[in-house]
Amino acid sequence: MPDHKISSLSVKRLFSFILLIMPFGVVYPVVVDDLYVAEVLVADESPRQLKNGARAGLLQVLVRVSGSLKVEESSLIRNSLRNPAAYYYQYSYETTDQTLLLGETEVNAKILSLHFEPSAIARLLRDANLPIWGSNRPSVLLWVAVNEGQSRRILGEADSSDVVKALVDQARQRGLPVTFPILDIEDASQVSAAEVWGAFLERIDSASGRYNPDSVLTARIQSEPGDRWSGRWSYRSADAWESIESAGYSVDELVRNMVNQLADELAIKFALGSSSARIRLKIENVADVSRYATVSRYLEELTPVVSSSIVALDGDIAEFELETEGEYLQLIEIIELDERLLLLSKDERNETLRYRWTE
Repeated sequence: MPDHKISSLSVKRLFSFILLIMPFGVVYPVVVDDLYVAEVLVADESPRQLKNGARAGLLQVLVRVSGSLKVEESSLIRNSLRNPAAYYYQYSYETTDQTLLLGETEVNAKILSLHFEPSAIARLLRDANLPIWGSNRPSVLLWVAVNEGQSRRILGEADSSDVVKALVDQARQRGLPVTFPILDIEDASQVSAAEVWGAFLERIDSASGRYNPDSVLTARIQSEPGDRWSGRWSYRSADAWESIESAGYSVDELVRNMVNQLADELAIKFALGSSSARIRLKIENVADVSRYATVSRYLEELTPVVSSSIVALDGDIAEFELETEGEYLQLIEIIELDERLLLLSKDERNETLRYRWTE
């Protein structure tokens, strides 16, 4: 598979995918890989197909990183799509068994994979006054029941159902880290397929506890006469459940609409706007030089933090000043994803937070 270098940009891979599933099934918030990699189908390796594919790939990445399907409403973004080569540094092709129509001729399609420059994407979104959703994203646990004739069952990740493939593919498109329940004896004792089908939300919530997800999405899905599909979805973000019903002419359409809605809602909560702030953090349990170095590195790696500096040390309490992008409360929510800092108090007027390091 040939690799084509587009510029001499020296690019450091900024994000890695870490999905930690302990033997007993606990899922932690994850760092999502490939936020800046797009894959699109093209008919051939011609310059025209490359430009069209790169335009679609750039839009794909801008939606994923901003957390918004509305990025094209910006005139700056629309102009950037005319010159997608300014934003990627590498591309390659891969053969596939899929087909595309080229004119009136059906041809074997290729997958065009493009690697976009993170700093260029971030700069474009900032210039367009659009949010930036970092790689540290809330985990989503999926409880999905399907109706197959006279039986109903809960889907697992290894299931061959088209519903699983559609959920995983669309979640990847939006940069959502999703996982399915293990469906072992403990899960079976906590919730049944009938209860997932009936949206017994308290039972589903209780069964989800062992996985410690940041969000839960549950659904019942069935095929309808006339090649239609219907679904009833419920999702929990924080402590509130929302429920909607939807329909589509394919599983892909049904799933795409729901995953897009969930991603949009989570992005509103976690994506960083163009505002900035200076915030003081007092952190307890910073008892030695090694821990101070660990805490400093942790703060600097947080998505909204532009810079971090130590301003005071008093016993085991270290006080930092952070320059951040986004709003004050968003920093708190992003820190909560990791559970490495325990919030003790907050002074919103003076933008001062007090935490305890838990490791």
